[in-house]
Amino acid sequence: MKKGVLVLLVGLALVVMVSPGIVGMLAEKSVDEQIERATSRDQGLSITAERFDRGWFSSQGRHRIELQDANSAASIRPFLGLGDDDDLPVLIVDTELSHGLIALTALGDENGSLMPGLGRAVSTLSLEMHDGSIVALPGKVYSSLSLTGDLSSSYATAAGSQGPASWGDIEINFESAAMGGDHSYDGTVESLRFTHDKDLIVLQGASFAGDLEMSEFGFAVGDLQLALDSLFSSADGARKVSVGPVFFNTHSSINDGRLNSESELQLTIGGIPAFDLLRIDTRVVLAGVDGHALRRLVENLQLAQNGGNYTAIQELINESVLELIAAGADLNIERLEVSLPMGTIKAVMNIRFLESDRADFGWTSVLLAMEADATFEFSESLVDMAVMMRAELEIARSFLKKNGDVYEMDVAYKKALLTINGLPVAIPIL
Repeated sequence: MKKGVLVLLVGLALVVMVSPGIVGMLAEKSVDEQIERATSRDQGLSITAERFDRGWFSSQGRHRIELQDANSAASIRPFLGLGDDDDLPVLIVDTELSHGLIALTALGDENGSLMPGLGRAVSTLSLEMHDGSIVALPGKVYSSLSLTGDLSSSYATAAGSQGPASWGDIEINFESAAMGGDHSYDGTVESLRFTHDKDLIVLQGASFAGDLEMSEFGFAVGDLQLALDSLFSSADGARKVSVGPVFFNTHSSINDGRLNSESELQLTIGGIPAFDLLRIDTRVVLAGVDGHALRRLVENLQLAQNGGNYTAIQELINESVLELIAAGADLNIERLEVSLPMGTIKAVMNIRFLESDRADFGWTSVLLAMEADATFEFSESLVDMAVMMRAELEIARSFLKKNGDVYEMDVAYKKALLTINGLPVAIPIL
């Protein structure tokens, strides 16, 4: 009996001593696979391993995350006070990984655990600025790799300030499955504030949550929610456009090789010249979009984003759009309301593309394959103001029906015949 207990204890000791080195190799391989999946999902990001020093019980690594999308970079530079040729800051992630079936070296950490896994990691974040200086970011990221390679990470920091930036409480959680590419995330940002000379950017009350899985067509489907109380900026002390509140919610799925989605958006924008305040409230339902055709369109759009032969890429995009339309789909704008200080615009639309033979399908074929119904409602004050500003728009008033203090318009389209309020308007097909 005593001998059996001794053998068991020796076996456990060997597991504790030997497993960290073996698991360390598995953990490094799993980290590389997670980076490869993250990079393939988002063509606008580059994630590279600057170094990875694997030890027996723990390892240290550094990774660099860079934004490579030219359009996004161009829009961000002015907010950071950078010139057109300045490099954007690079996010540097320094990680200490404790490995072993039981990561003993991580037990003293805030999120330490006896739960078996490939390893537990603590990461610190910093920014490498365009001039080469390094700015440390607050908070730490706690991550764990399960025995199957699933990744779970969380980031949190209390309110504070550093240099030109200040922030409220921030919490972000992320989980990614090793198999299938499923991932979920959620987070809240109480506030963010950046100042540069007389420029100011302030964000208040942001939250997000998503539960997505990679489809067979290479794009993610699932649920996503975004909410924002406000975001505004000012330059040289003068307030510019403000955004908020904002709410966005979408759900998408693949059924029989076709994409279906439902999305809602409520958005308020202030400070727009000539309009001052704009509110948008809409719900859009998309049904029956061919997955194969959509994948080819997405791939060609990514080619355009990455640069290349402009004419050839535009031709590919053109062919992809025609293929997508020929495959058939329904677009329902169940609610669209645009509110301006001078009045509102309301609309409900249903657009249907009938499935067609792709072999001889061209842009003129789109007119025959499309059917649509729509109703519009315009505030009388809005129409009067438009006619006052542009006298030639008086002709457009003849297409509207007066109903109390609003103007209405019913539109129907089928086989190149357009009817407005029951009156046919022929559309020539070239």
